[in-house]
Amino acid sequence: MSKNNLLNLGLFLLVLLLGTVIYLSDEESTELEKLTDLDISKINSVYIRHNENSTRIARQHEAQWQITQPINIAANNFRINSLLKLLNAPVHQQYAITEIDAKTAGLEEPQTSIQFNDFIIEFGIINPATNLRYVKLNNTVYTIQDVYHPLLSSHFSTLVSLDLLPADSSLEKLVLLNQTISKDKNGLWKSSTDISADLINKTIEHWLHDQAFGIHQYMPREQLGEVILYLTNQPPVSYIITDTEPWLIIARPDIGLEYHLQTEAYNKLISPLDLNEK
Repeated sequence: MSKNNLLNLGLFLLVLLLGTVIYLSDEESTELEKLTDLDISKINSVYIRHNENSTRIARQHEAQWQITQPINIAANNFRINSLLKLLNAPVHQQYAITEIDAKTAGLEEPQTSIQFNDFIIEFGIINPATNLRYVKLNNTVYTIQDVYHPLLSSHFSTLVSLDLLPADSSLEKLVLLNQTISKDKNGLWKSSTDISADLINKTIEHWLHDQAFGIHQYMPREQLGEVILYLTNQPPVSYIITDTEPWLIIARPDIGLEYHLQTEAYNKLISPLDLNEK
């Protein structure tokens, strides 16, 4: 496995670990004071800053979130909701800002912060003695479990929806690697190759409902082909195939993202073929 693939797998496992630890910390929060008592359902905007990078996320309706910066794309609602739990994270220690050396705690010029509506939480370093992270809210410094900073300091792609197409998309034509699927004059789906209507319908359903298991920053590789999905009342979506082993990677260089899927997705999305034609 290449170094890049190992890195991507590591980021994927990190996000899984984050979700697990946040879930477990919910039980601990009944015993420790919370960072805030804010109702997270009232949060409508999130702004993440790490070094020179920034990400803005806005609530669309109910639990649906949309990334608006650096690009406009649907957000991963589960991960955004996990970040919101920071507001109610259990606190292990707290200090007035005058009681602690802000520079030593990494809070004199913090490189990472997250803003929920008007509430800004700044991140310092990990206390080497306790393995807890210093954070500052208003004029108070707290120590919490270090389960949020890894996600905040990652590329914004870790917060992007795993869906391959925008929600509620309607397909008009699919230009795939081995065929073109479109509607005839009677409104029936047809393929430029001789595949069954059942497989055509399954291919369309896969594009509309399948998800990647991970999304990462685009990394240029050899291009192995291109597929174009034409949508109703939306711009077409083009994916470049950049890898097929150990998993399928389809990339969107136009927005700087690549989508990682299991290898069997190749025959479902990229080059569907009836079994009796193999």
